[in-house]
Amino acid sequence: GGKGGVASCGRRPMVLPAMVAAVVLVAAASPARPMNLARPPATRINSASAISRQLVEARIRIAPSPNRKRSAVSRRHSFEISPDEIVGRSQMRRGEPPLHAKHFGARIILVMTGWLFKWLLGFFNTVKVHHAERLIDAVHNRANNTGLFTVSNHASMLDPAIIAAVYPWEESKEETLKQWPPWTLCTDSFFANPVARFWLSAGKAMPIKRASPKGLRQKFLKDFKDKLDDGEWCHMYPEGKITQPWRFAKGKSRLGKFLPGVGKLITTCRNRPMLVPIYHKGMDTILPEEEGDPRMPAKPISLFPKFGKHVDIYVGEPIDLSDLVQPTNASPEGSEWTEWESESKDDLRQWLAIAKRVRAAMKDLEEEAWGEKK
Repeated sequence: GGKGGVASCGRRPMVLPAMVAAVVLVAAASPARPMNLARPPATRINSASAISRQLVEARIRIAPSPNRKRSAVSRRHSFEISPDEIVGRSQMRRGEPPLHAKHFGARIILVMTGWLFKWLLGFFNTVKVHHAERLIDAVHNRANNTGLFTVSNHASMLDPAIIAAVYPWEESKEETLKQWPPWTLCTDSFFANPVARFWLSAGKAMPIKRASPKGLRQKFLKDFKDKLDDGEWCHMYPEGKITQPWRFAKGKSRLGKFLPGVGKLITTCRNRPMLVPIYHKGMDTILPEEEGDPRMPAKPISLFPKFGKHVDIYVGEPIDLSDLVQPTNASPEGSEWTEWESESKDDLRQWLAIAKRVRAAMKDLEEEAWGEKK
């Protein structure tokens, strides 16, 4: 870390890390076109079998009806699951990474990923972290059994590198390494690629289903909430999608709409987590999108990141939600799932109010980052 709460990294060109970064990025960024690997064909399984029961619980679609109408997005990202993938998916449904992620090899992957992101941002680009001490304090000094919930804007597929860059390695301690990297959510279509699935699950990423009929009640999101209840570190992008500055009119906020999921996660936790906002500026220049209709999805110009760019990262103070969320201890036995399933109008209003508060805190950091703070 640097003086005054600012940590910076210089640029040191390195060929080998660049090659490693390119290989991993291509592998991880290709789930929209699932690899055509030789595998047993997807089949329907007798509903009486134990495996089928796991599938029903996980709400995994084996062979969707051809008569069912699907949007262009769902058609593009849909894929079938073969029986040999069921065990790993059912474990992820419970919020657990597949078995291989529990082994020593998973720690190697985590370290490799951390250094990969450090090289990507710290050696090939320049990074300045403002108020890094706020995150360090949240990691080391929060109350026992209190989860750490960090949220940030979402500007590129490489945003997970922000967490690796924002936390100084020299501050790492044994208890930090147990928490790092934080649990994150990733759209389930990325798990269609076997290479990406292995890497993501070992890196503590959990699948989330977009446009799910269950909406905010889906089990994957509850698994993520359970990690916060266990006192772990979780990171989320409240916008729910990538939003780069070109999508917004000049002079307007560069933040997209914050979804109510962040509010639901906060209100349904047995133990209120510490909520810390992080805003970053410049990631859109490392992996820029093709500019077009701001209302439509956009693709990156290239899967290979650009070098020689600058990124600023701002860590905010913990967000106070005491006026929006009543203090609580552990939920009464048997009532937690009922609370999670609830989606009344009052619940939704509360979740949206929390999302609005989180966005306001993020907007303060945005104004500081862009020199617009009054």
